[in-house]
Amino acid sequence: MRRLVFLKQGLSKSFHETILQSEISRRFSSTTSLLQEKPFDKILIANRGEIACRVIRTAKRLGVQTVAIYSDADGNNAIHAKMADEAYQIGIGPSPKDSYLRGEEVLDIATKCGAQAIHPGYGFLSENSAFAQKVIDSNINFIGPPPTAINAMGSKSHSKKIMDDAGVPTTPGYHGDDQSVEYLLHKAITDVGFPLLIKATMGGGGKGMRLVWNEKDFLQSLESCRRESQAAFGDQNVILEKYLVHPRHIEIQIMADSFGNTVYLHERDCSLQRRHQKVIEEAPASDLSTKTRKLMGDMAIKAAQAVGYINAGTVEFLLDTKNENNEDFYFCEMNTRLQVEHPVTEMITGQDLVEWQLRIAAGEKLPILEQDLIPCNGHSMEARIYAENPYKEFLPATGLVWHHQPPTEANAGGSIIRVDTCVETGKEITMHYDPMISKLIVHGTDREKCRQQLISALKNYQIAGVPSNIPFLIKCAQHEVFCIPGAMNTGFLDRFGSEIKLDGQNQWGLLEQAICAVAVSLKLEKRISNSKREHVYKVGPWSNMSGSWRIGGKSGRHMRTFQPLSGGDCDSKESNIKCISNQDGSFDVTSESYNQTIHIDATLDNCNNLQVMVDDVSKKSYTIVTYEDIEKGIIDVGAWCNNDRLDAEFAFSMTFKHPLPVPSTRNRGQSTNGSIDSFSLKAPMPGKVIRINADQGDAVIEQEPIVVMEAMKMEHSVFAPTSGIIKEINCNVGDIVDDGDVLAILKVTDKIDNNKTENLVSA
Repeated sequence: MRRLVFLKQGLSKSFHETILQSEISRRFSSTTSLLQEKPFDKILIANRGEIACRVIRTAKRLGVQTVAIYSDADGNNAIHAKMADEAYQIGIGPSPKDSYLRGEEVLDIATKCGAQAIHPGYGFLSENSAFAQKVIDSNINFIGPPPTAINAMGSKSHSKKIMDDAGVPTTPGYHGDDQSVEYLLHKAITDVGFPLLIKATMGGGGKGMRLVWNEKDFLQSLESCRRESQAAFGDQNVILEKYLVHPRHIEIQIMADSFGNTVYLHERDCSLQRRHQKVIEEAPASDLSTKTRKLMGDMAIKAAQAVGYINAGTVEFLLDTKNENNEDFYFCEMNTRLQVEHPVTEMITGQDLVEWQLRIAAGEKLPILEQDLIPCNGHSMEARIYAENPYKEFLPATGLVWHHQPPTEANAGGSIIRVDTCVETGKEITMHYDPMISKLIVHGTDREKCRQQLISALKNYQIAGVPSNIPFLIKCAQHEVFCIPGAMNTGFLDRFGSEIKLDGQNQWGLLEQAICAVAVSLKLEKRISNSKREHVYKVGPWSNMSGSWRIGGKSGRHMRTFQPLSGGDCDSKESNIKCISNQDGSFDVTSESYNQTIHIDATLDNCNNLQVMVDDVSKKSYTIVTYEDIEKGIIDVGAWCNNDRLDAEFAFSMTFKHPLPVPSTRNRGQSTNGSIDSFSLKAPMPGKVIRINADQGDAVIEQEPIVVMEAMKMEHSVFAPTSGIIKEINCNVGDIVDDGDVLAILKVTDKIDNNKTENLVSA
């Protein structure tokens, strides 16, 4: 019986590649890698980002040459393009429809370069049955299921009927062909009932999905769902499903070969979700009875066999939790591709699922044919790290990642860690693609050890330049409900969101602001020691590590004033930080917003280690990185605490206006007349304007959506902050706007048309 191993495979001189993959074989000493024939000579990966990197790593280990494609937004310097043996630009623009979704061009590249197979990754063309058929018709192997299976499971309405016929339990709802607004509303009211889910029939990843609690919200939610689905999947048909309040989301990883063999590689619990998108996934699912676990696996195999499935797939179920002893579950959907969260399955089984995919596509049998022989060792969790601001309602973020240092097993307490990413220092996060930075995967001998390792790894994850959801992930993993096996369900954030919510007004206090100001002062004064030098807290006036002290200077003190632009209480008009360099090299830091002063002794070495003593009492150690943007006139600071990692604040960051005056050429976010009775409606992020709901002169009421934007595959509405009259519209449908650009000007007035208000309330 042969067994496959997922081994570390990296590029030379590429830091992030050396830590992307843990050596899982260490934990399964009986697992050996057999020297087998490579499944293909050359494959093309029709995708980008971390999943393209992921497929390339396995292909390289197997001796298979790889071909990458890249858009003009990614460029040939993208990590996946550099990793591959060959790379070709595809398309003429940055958007997916102008690049990665151009199936004919993908086929043309594959044919010209002699690729024997195409791996679609996930997203883009991965569940496009027409593309899969064209690949096969071109005498190229498609590393995925047959087009008929993709087609059968791609439509949620069609798949529900197939599952019903196969005896797989399904959620009550409407899955019919009549898509008229009137009929859908009728079925929602009379048959399905509220609350319900409107789901795009071709959807996935939380896109094209809306939760509707009552009849009055149905039509607006339906319109938004259809619009998002059309943009993402080219199809606006929907199904209606009864919304199970607080179910668990359990999915089964299946593998099937062309010889009729099908097995499942245990289950994953993906119940922790925000806006229907998974946040933290784990395997196996905890606190699940042996009977239910086996029945779910058997139903998943039955679902796969009902559509003649081959290759990797995931069958998703909703487990009803309405009473403690009830383990009824319902088929949700089948993803006919490799899942984002597949690494947790690889962690507990020691199997390389991409190698399974390649070998199955090459016509080989499953490497393990007997269900009872599928290994399951320990526990694994995966956290998805996104470029989004949890302090500002998780708005997606773009920008330059000027520092990226994922955790390693060495600096995270010896945890088994894997980081799948396509981001490295110096890369841009753009508005054109999903904002995921990386997937952080950990493994432990049991669930609690795994949870602790996840927290430790998150606290050791260093990224600067864009905000990330890491603080949110830590709070989720630390929550008392998450600690309880089996207690997590899809309603977790609905019930406990207030306990997880991060306050954006005062992210960091006086100490954090002071440490950032001191770090910048040390760098500006070039007071950086050799990393091998023993740190001292009192350096003396004659040391080259002393401050900006001058003989004859006033008390030997020099003061810098910093103006925070982000982090801490930066909305205050009196938020300046005054940092005084003392004669002995120490600092006195005063925050005007806190009206307090603290005394800090600090040394900084050339490895970015900051040793701090606060008020001659508290000693702390930090990793400090800074980035100076001369054009914008700012200095960014990132800091990570090196003490008591599981208890201390994990990290903080500040952006300061440059201490030396640097003119900024950008003027945005200003009202055109500066009037106090007007509000500027600003773009919350870079994106594309897809809808404008008001014209100049229109009366609007508070929280009415005025402009709808599309960014990173999702819709975002810009709402009226108060009732008033639209004075200016500064954008058009189709415009690409930047973060902070003024989209409209609202003039405040009490004279709002009563009919307008009544119509909006009844809509």
